[in-house]
Amino acid sequence: MRTRDDVIEYQKTLDDVGTYTKDLKIRDIVSALEFEFRGTNGASGNLDNFISDVITKIEIVDGSEVLYSCNLMELEALHFYKRKSAPVLFPSEWVSTGIQRHSCLLMFGRDLWDPDFAMDFHNFTNPQLKVTSNIAAIRAAGTSGYTTSTLKMSCVAKIMEDLPSPPSKYLMAKQQKAWTSGTAGDNPITLPRDLPYRLAILRAYVAGSDIAEAITNLKVNCDRGKFIPFDRYVKDLDAEALARFGEIRIKHDIYRAHGATIRLLVNTEPHSIPINKASGAVIPLINWEWSSQMYLSLFLHDGTNYSTTQNWTLNEQGHALHATLPILFGDPDRPETWFDPTPYDLIEFTPKEAAAAVCSILLEQPRPL
Repeated sequence: MRTRDDVIEYQKTLDDVGTYTKDLKIRDIVSALEFEFRGTNGASGNLDNFISDVITKIEIVDGSEVLYSCNLMELEALHFYKRKSAPVLFPSEWVSTGIQRHSCLLMFGRDLWDPDFAMDFHNFTNPQLKVTSNIAAIRAAGTSGYTTSTLKMSCVAKIMEDLPSPPSKYLMAKQQKAWTSGTAGDNPITLPRDLPYRLAILRAYVAGSDIAEAITNLKVNCDRGKFIPFDRYVKDLDAEALARFGEIRIKHDIYRAHGATIRLLVNTEPHSIPINKASGAVIPLINWEWSSQMYLSLFLHDGTNYSTTQNWTLNEQGHALHATLPILFGDPDRPETWFDPTPYDLIEFTPKEAAAAVCSILLEQPRPL
């Protein structure tokens, strides 16, 4: 096998609000699509507003059939849980020239260059890439958000040639449901029964709560109790994920004064180090840090508060990127261990809810070509 890169787009300007569509006329086997998104901050900075927030959907379609569908947060999390290494994440609040840049892989296999699972667009009639953007999803565009007409996308196809045999399947990820959780009770979600399950990703984000405080338990129930693959506490699943995948480290540029509560990309057990980028006369202190947030205090050497807003860099570290939890159905590298839902008439994924949070569930399945 040999590999090559095929550039589909380079720093293509996306609509501030809209959907980009591109025909995928690639006739070779594609292991992955590598995306980079970047945007420029306004003259007054761009607080708590990540590129991951404004790319609201990434889809591959063939006419009305959806072959792949998620948002950028889910894709970045999927990259991390498939590769055990962080995607490129450079969040920034810095003013005017501050550029935020995120890059990750949409992998059609278990990892990059997987010869057994990959995409062959030649098998479809009219395959297209669709990317939906909204730079005002969190903050209004302009001086304190993203500057208009600065959102750009690059996309590179990672191609495999001279394979011994063409792949017969690719790994398809789709968001199954997005919802706001309640403050108590179970919320059964019906999952598809057509293809095996390799991996699911649950997201449950609310500032100030760990994912295990928003969703306390998870259960997968087949035919109302005939078979239960698992019924677990989320805090235990989160601990297992940390042991398996490790932590993530991010260079996070902020523009803050004393007494700032800062949104983080990691949700659980964050531990950051602030680095002064302006003057050695200012002493930074993190008062507290948990549940996707931290509180920054700044002092002069005489003990008085430093109230001038300035550029800082955090070395952000922790786990549960974007408040996500990976759920493995067997050994992710061994297809024979993946869960087969086809013998059952009803599959329910049931989170036990305890706090109002922004939630979604993504499912990855092997789809025949």
